Amino acid sequence: MTGIHIIDAFLSILVSICALLTGLMDAGTATSTPEVELVSEDKLVFLDAFASGQGVTTDGKYFYTSGSLTALGMTSITKWDAETMEMLVQNDSPIPSEYVNDYGSDHVGGISYYDGKIYAAVENKAEDMPLVITYDARSLKIVDVFELPADDLPDGIPWCCVDGENGYLYCSQFNEVNEILAFDLETMEFLHTIPLSEQVVRIQGGEVYDGVLYLSSDTAHSNDDVIFTVDVESGIVKELCTRSLPSAAGNEAEGVTVYPMADGTFIHVLDYDKTVGVYLRHYKLAE
Repeated sequence: MTGIHIIDAFLSILVSICALLTGLMDAGTATSTPEVELVSEDKLVFLDAFASGQGVTTDGKYFYTSGSLTALGMTSITKWDAETMEMLVQNDSPIPSEYVNDYGSDHVGGISYYDGKIYAAVENKAEDMPLVITYDARSLKIVDVFELPADDLPDGIPWCCVDGENGYLYCSQFNEVNEILAFDLETMEFLHTIPLSEQVVRIQGGEVYDGVLYLSSDTAHSNDDVIFTVDVESGIVKELCTRSLPSAAGNEAEGVTVYPMADGTFIHVLDYDKTVGVYLRHYKLAE
């Protein structure tokens, strides 16, 4: 066997062992407040978990995820079949080398799908070069790179999402969020802010559907994580639901996307379970 084949065989065996071990682990059952109902979940481990540990979005046929393992300098944008969760396409160099080398850009966060493109929030180590990078949804190849004003995003750009109806891209800082920033979707020129009716914290991802912005908040030092809604016209914040996520080693809520699927699910959330890997959980709204 060649060296490449030996490495491939080793990785295959390692993946099988990890899948077996995680399959034997019982992380418990995720629960939630009555506003949503968990319908199904996809468990992703090892390399699949790496490729899906940050952001998620969908066009209804495919899920797209982002992953970042900054300690090893690994980043990824990945496309999955929405029914089978088979990996279809992966870009493991989603950040242009000049930003990696010159600014230390090393983190792909929340992502959003719109009109054949994926929009990704990208940060660097110093959190002073916030980027939005777009990718062709078919090939996941880079289309454009936009530099956003660092003064408006003092602790990086953890997420971004598209409001296609109004022609905006939304984002915010990570912690102590009092406003949502709106940029022109075509030029990424800053346009205005949406002041929030109350402060939200630790925002990991967002998505817009029918004029409502859904935000995934990771509660520090707790496995109880909140999904908020924001009226993009008024800025009124409401708590949609709280999800309780059991894990021996702790959980971190990550990105969220919203899209009505054939099985009735509408909200799709990534959860990093530090015991077993990453879950993509699918919820329907309570009737």
